[in-house]
Amino acid sequence: MTSHDAQTSWSWSGAARSAAGELVALAHMVSSLPLRTFAADTLALVDAHPVPVVLVHGILGDRTNFAALRRHLANEGIRRFSCFAYRPRLDYQRIARDLGAHVDRVLRETGATQVDIVGHSLGGLVARYFMQTGGAGRVRRLVTLGTPYLAHTNPPQELAIFAADDPLVPPPVDGARRRMRVVDACGHLGLLTDARVLGSIAAYLRPSLRLVAAIPPTAA
Repeated sequence: MTSHDAQTSWSWSGAARSAAGELVALAHMVSSLPLRTFAADTLALVDAHPVPVVLVHGILGDRTNFAALRRHLANEGIRRFSCFAYRPRLDYQRIARDLGAHVDRVLRETGATQVDIVGHSLGGLVARYFMQTGGAGRVRRLVTLGTPYLAHTNPPQELAIFAADDPLVPPPVDGARRRMRVVDACGHLGLLTDARVLGSIAAYLRPSLRLVAAIPPTAA
């Protein structure tokens, strides 16, 4: 059995933990919906992180989906956030153009030359397409969570995180080289709240942390 097989092998205990994690994540998302005030942009805050972070939710998501991530990153000293929201639709190419306009606004407001982007599900696909169609120079680092993939190399700035028990976007086995991590006993929604995922995101956005060195580019 390969290391990838070992990471993603199914078991009753793993499936139970994944299902429990999905229920917890869903409850967290629902309970956060009335708290949109706390999901407002915080670009005016001062922190030590070199670039603002743009958050892009999935197709049926909401800016409050990133509440757990925002709390975790704030504890790590990353506090300048801007959420890009869009109406549910599948034409990610068009959404990517709107994301580009949003990134430009963030850069103007902050005086930064680049942003970091974290995208969940379709939101990651939107961000990746934005980078692949002229926006790469405006993005320092990209983190995608359970994002659909194609059988070619991802942008060099991208860390792709997958859930081993995700029925919507299973971890890739296409052989394309990409910097990635597969989180066991985790599902599609769990990627938004799982402590291991939040830690990996914080580490990747703060390259001084040692965890980044533990996630090199690998072939799926």
